[in-house]
Amino acid sequence: MFKKVLEGIRDRVEGTLAVSLIGLDGIAIDAIRSDSVPLEIMGAEFGGFVKAVRLSNTDLDTGDVLQFALVTENYICFLSAVTPEYFVLLVMAPDGNYGRARFELAKAKHLLRDELV
Repeated sequence: MFKKVLEGIRDRVEGTLAVSLIGLDGIAIDAIRSDSVPLEIMGAEFGGFVKAVRLSNTDLDTGDVLQFALVTENYICFLSAVTPEYFVLLVMAPDGNYGRARFELAKAKHLLRDELV
C-alpha cells in the first residue's frame, strides 16, 4: 500500500527526485529515490526540526506542524504530516511543480492515514 501511494506521487509530481514515508525519528518506512538524494539524512534532519518546533510550541502556540517546505539551490523539499508520528518527505528538483506537489501530498495523507493509525 505505502509503495503504491509513493509511486503515485512520484509519477504525478513533475521533478520528483525522491519520496519517502518516514517516522518522526526520520527512519524511512518505505521510499522511492535516486542515488543522488541523501534521503536518510534529510529524513533525520526534518524529524529533528519537527521535534524542535513541538518543544517551542508551548511558547509560540502555533499548533502542530502540518507541512514544512525547504527550498535550496539543489532541492525543493516538502515534509507533510500524515499523522502526528508519520510524514511524507518529497524531494524535487528546483524547477519542480509546487502546487501539484502540495495537492498530491494532501491526497496521500488521506490514503495513508488509516493504514498508520
